[in-house]
Amino acid sequence: MGLTLDDKPFLPGVPSDRLAEVRVEEGVPALDLPDPSSIVLDRWFDIPRQRATIAFPGPDSGQYLLSVQYWNPVPADGQTVTRDVDYHGTYRLDFDRRPAGDWIAVSFDAFWPPERDSADILIPLGECDENCPAES
Repeated sequence: MGLTLDDKPFLPGVPSDRLAEVRVEEGVPALDLPDPSSIVLDRWFDIPRQRATIAFPGPDSGQYLLSVQYWNPVPADGQTVTRDVDYHGTYRLDFDRRPAGDWIAVSFDAFWPPERDSADILIPLGECDENCPAES
């Protein structure tokens, strides 16, 4: 997969509070299209032009992985920086059904085309909290 932790292959089945330390190898290909039966959320949405100054890393630091190397505004020393952005939004999207595994992959480009230069986001699923919908 091209992800390493402490110069060893990263094992996604092992819980880790060190996700911020996982490294992506140079040249790792983008994720393939998912099996349609594994898709738990498929939505198109607009992100409005809404200017803001945002701190990087944000409160979600260390809670996800990127699938490929991608631009990062945070300096190598890890200090927090602020950047002006023109588009941003905060959204809550409920899954259409429960994910089968412990991780999900999120793509803002529908995992297409294979040569895209955007990074997909790999997110470990945690315990349900106050934001989880009630089970029926």
